[in-house]
Amino acid sequence: MIINNVLGQLRRCRIFTAVLVVVLAGLMGCQEVVAHATGETYVWLNVEESSVAGRVEINLNDLEKKFSIQFPEEHEKRLALLELHRSTVLSYIAEHFKLETEDRPIEITFNEITILDLGPHEGSYAQYIYSTPEGTIPQIVKITNSLFLEASRFHRSLVCIERNRQTGQVFAGEFTALIFGPHNPVQELDLTNIELLLQPRDFIWQGVLHIWIGIDHILFLLSLLLPAVLVLNDSKWLPVEDFKQSFWNVIKIVTIFTVAHSISLSLAVLGFIQLPSRFVESVIALSIILVVVNTLIPKIHLNTWLVIFGFGLFHGLGFASVMGELPFRLVNLLKVMIGFNVGVELGQLAIVAAVFPVIFLLRKKKIYVPVVLRGGSLLMGCIALFWFIERAFAL
Repeated sequence: MIINNVLGQLRRCRIFTAVLVVVLAGLMGCQEVVAHATGETYVWLNVEESSVAGRVEINLNDLEKKFSIQFPEEHEKRLALLELHRSTVLSYIAEHFKLETEDRPIEITFNEITILDLGPHEGSYAQYIYSTPEGTIPQIVKITNSLFLEASRFHRSLVCIERNRQTGQVFAGEFTALIFGPHNPVQELDLTNIELLLQPRDFIWQGVLHIWIGIDHILFLLSLLLPAVLVLNDSKWLPVEDFKQSFWNVIKIVTIFTVAHSISLSLAVLGFIQLPSRFVESVIALSIILVVVNTLIPKIHLNTWLVIFGFGLFHGLGFASVMGELPFRLVNLLKVMIGFNVGVELGQLAIVAAVFPVIFLLRKKKIYVPVVLRGGSLLMGCIALFWFIERAFAL
């Protein structure tokens, strides 16, 4: 019923439909998908014939914050600074990254430091290349990986594998075997059964995490929820009389938003749609502004359902950009995408469950319309306007 309602509204609003078609056509021709980067550290663990070899990759921004290092633009000077702080950083890595087998530590020796430059969007990474002594490779390795997790509860550290010569596996693209966060800094890796380690629950958490730290997504959702417990009568906001009507409004909002961003998330992750991050982020900020204007000046009579669906597509591209930057994007993609999207929905439902009962109880209070609805909307609109100017003009 909800989908039919959306389609009906689309038919009655030809201008919006035409604009949406033009935008989607533009999406297909764009080349860049980068946005919403979260803190990440990478540990590469490659199993050779009789040892383990790999590298620890740390974003230079994380090193600057942690060790008060000011990196210049020149590549050679950056390398010189890394060598200067070599012992300090390696002491930190040794404390937070460990390999063990049968409760015995595996010695890790760092041999070389290089720099990986990934461009202005993804940044530059210091690569600390390591190896373990020659000897028998165990079937199961216990990995402690808490690199930079103390800096932020949202930071994640990934263990990636390119090859496992013990099993004759060479993984296509980049493969993430384990994801470490503050809740799971110690995990075990079965070197004989690596492909089965990619569990949907890991990516469900990543989806939940992204919606919770995506303030722009939260503000868009809140800007839609605040008027959901009201009804517009002669350009005036009045409280709905029963719970059922208000709850149905929320269900429609969440469903339409979910359908829209699930469509664009799937298309973007599968590589059918690409869009520059600057444009995506600007449109996401604009979506909040438009909903706020419709709330503060209801005489404009914007079609709320079309706004939710149309801009929900862009929010889906924002969600997809996170997956686009994670190295597991090339392996078990369908499973990753489903898990991530489920996580986004769970995070979204948690926000709705926390906000809706409160605003429903407050809807008949005298302060709700002037303070909560208008005041809250105005505040969100100002924040979104700041974001839009900052993002659209690259300030």
